[in-house]
Amino acid sequence: GRQKVKVLLAMDDSKGVLDRLSQLIKAVPGVDPMITPIIVQETIHSARLLQPDVLMMDLYLQDGTAMDVMEEIRSFKRRPVLMILAEQPYEDIEARLKMAGADFVLNKSLEFELIAKILSGLMQNQESERFTH
Repeated sequence: GRQKVKVLLAMDDSKGVLDRLSQLIKAVPGVDPMITPIIVQETIHSARLLQPDVLMMDLYLQDGTAMDVMEEIRSFKRRPVLMILAEQPYEDIEARLKMAGADFVLNKSLEFELIAKILSGLMQNQESERFTH
C-alpha cells in the first residue's frame, strides 16, 4: 500500500486546540499523526528520529520558538514540510518565518480547514519524491 504521510505535531497549547488538531489530522486519509513535545530540543530530537514528512509547530514553544527548531532542521538531509501555526499571522512574522524556511504559516484559530486541505494536497503529491507546492 501507499506510505502514510507522517505528521509531527509540536504544540504548546491548550488541550482543546491540540485535540481539535489531532482529530483533524486523523481525519485526513493516509496521514499518520504523531503528537510530540512542546520544548525545542525535544522537537528537534523527535524530528531527527521520526523523520516526519510534515512538521507542524506552534510559533511559540514552551522554551523557545519555531525559529529555533528551524535553525537546526536546516541541516537535515531530508527536510520535512514546515507548517507554522501562529495566533495572528502578522505579515512581518510571516515573512521572517518564510525566510527561515517555513513552507506554510497559518492562523491556527481561523485556518483549521486549510490545514486539512494542505495535508490532503501533500498526500496527493506523495507519489513524487519531494513535496512541492
